[in-house]
Amino acid sequence: MLRCEDVDSLVAVLRRSGYKITQARRAVIETLAEEASHLTAPDVVEAVQKRTPGVGRASVYRTLELLMRVGLVQSSTLGGAAATYRLTPDRHHHHVVCLECHKTVEFEECALPELERRLGERLGFELEGHLVELYGRCPDCLA
Repeated sequence: MLRCEDVDSLVAVLRRSGYKITQARRAVIETLAEEASHLTAPDVVEAVQKRTPGVGRASVYRTLELLMRVGLVQSSTLGGAAATYRLTPDRHHHHVVCLECHKTVEFEECALPELERRLGERLGFELEGHLVELYGRCPDCLA
């Protein structure tokens, strides 16, 4: 869960990127900041509408797309069918997903900065982040 000043810094990223801070955009950021888990778009819509009843479904979806474009949110399927969303202001996020029970574990260790640098140089890209999903079987399902 992010603190209020963290939410304000995310809002500032949008401003610096040339976007207005609408009620819907702030409500989506606050909703994602308060949630420790990954949310589907319908989950975000429901939570935002509880927080700010006047915000429509389309505004939430557009805001999620915008936040992904500016790199504040990443989308993942976590081995399932429905996309989930999570704030990733540091522009990287990692999961291990069980193929049987779909248990998902986040991890912080990251050995990718050097690979990103080399790939960026070789391919001519300016890489800005990554999403890692590793798949296997958890200890419970192996037992």
